[in-house]
Amino acid sequence: MSVFEELAANKGTISSALGKALAKKVLQEGQSGILSECIDLSTYEKDDVTSKNIRAGAAKVVEIVAEKRPEMVAPRLEDLLPALSVQEPQTRWMIIRTMGFCAHLNKATAQKAIPNAKKYIEEKEGLIIASSADLFLGDYGAISKEDAKTVFPILEYSMERAVKNEADWLLEAFYKLYSNLGEKEKNLVLKFAEDWQYSARKSTQKRAKRILRLQ
Repeated sequence: MSVFEELAANKGTISSALGKALAKKVLQEGQSGILSECIDLSTYEKDDVTSKNIRAGAAKVVEIVAEKRPEMVAPRLEDLLPALSVQEPQTRWMIIRTMGFCAHLNKATAQKAIPNAKKYIEEKEGLIIASSADLFLGDYGAISKEDAKTVFPILEYSMERAVKNEADWLLEAFYKLYSNLGEKEKNLVLKFAEDWQYSARKSTQKRAKRILRLQ
């Protein structure tokens, strides 16, 4: 069965098991053709809602590989840009994370994804897509002081309008780019961390205190 057939037969918009299995073939067995096909399929019939399971399944493979081996995906980021505007949020959030994983290797293309991240944050369509945009901006801002300056206003906007449980991921994003921020921006991040250090969620406390130790 081809990769396309496996994804087409897959139920739902995401199958972690299938995505992990295909990514394993790329990462551990060197089957780079699977990755190439999944990059192409991440934008397959991008305006057709009935093809969303194919796109999302392919995007899952791309995301997993990009996290572990960004150099394998970075040269083809341009081909993934159309996936940031498909209807289903699952594909969008996996590809915006992919942009973040690869940003340090292909900043010029990753930069083109910033307007999409801004849109996701403004719309706050859901926790996962909003937090994926936060994390992408954190990865991008970690590249340099100039890049942190570019994305910080968007993260500040997100911080002021955080949805439930988004604080964890905002804190994670801020930790990534903290060293590239100016004093004013660092103080805003520290205040945000102070506000969350006694959260009922242990994960939030941990992330907040990790930032506070940076001052």
